[in-house]
Amino acid sequence: MDIIELVPETFKSFIMQDKAVVDFYAPWCGPCRSMLRELEKKAVEFPDFPIGKVNIENAANQELVKLFQVSTIPAVFLFGKGQLLDHFTGYQPARLKEFCQTVNPKC
Repeated sequence: MDIIELVPETFKSFIMQDKAVVDFYAPWCGPCRSMLRELEKKAVEFPDFPIGKVNIENAANQELVKLFQVSTIPAVFLFGKGQLLDHFTGYQPARLKEFCQTVNPKC
């Protein structure tokens, strides 16, 4: 499964899945690019692992940035059926693996 670029119109339906990960990022952010590479690997290895990304530089996404109080990037959120389950900030591949394992124990 590919990483899905989310905007306010698609965000809510995306996070309503059993489990979903959303990465808030900026294209210029080095740690964000590193986290996106990790997310891309997970998306290829585990296609049942829904991953979305929100570009904080997109003016249309500012409502989401405020709603989730994103002040540090990358900011990675784990949702389950629309509920926020957990989140972390910064480049943390080990935490991403934990999130992935909630969807697929082999992750």
